[in-house]
Amino acid sequence: MKKTIIKAVCIVLAVLLIALLVVSAAFRRITVTSGSQFVDKCPRLARPGQEVTVTTAVVSDGEIYVNGVDGRYVRPGVFVFTMPEEDVRLKVTVIAFPDGA
Repeated sequence: MKKTIIKAVCIVLAVLLIALLVVSAAFRRITVTSGSQFVDKCPRLARPGQEVTVTTAVVSDGEIYVNGVDGRYVRPGVFVFTMPEEDVRLKVTVIAFPDGA
């Protein structure tokens, strides 16, 4: 009886592990490689084709740029892109305005 229960538990755990691997394989990773101090919100995972929103700080003396993927700013501090088929590595930089600008 104990062996049957142990086998059943092992089978259930194996099925759950396989299901988890299948679901996680559908997601791609998003990594902020530099400038994370300027990022307020950024998901760590997204499905290919999914619209991803990255929220950045808004600075008064410059502009913040998100590089590493094609996207657009929909308003200051909100960058949107479509998740590609591969992992994304974002670089967030601040370009200061010249004095008097």
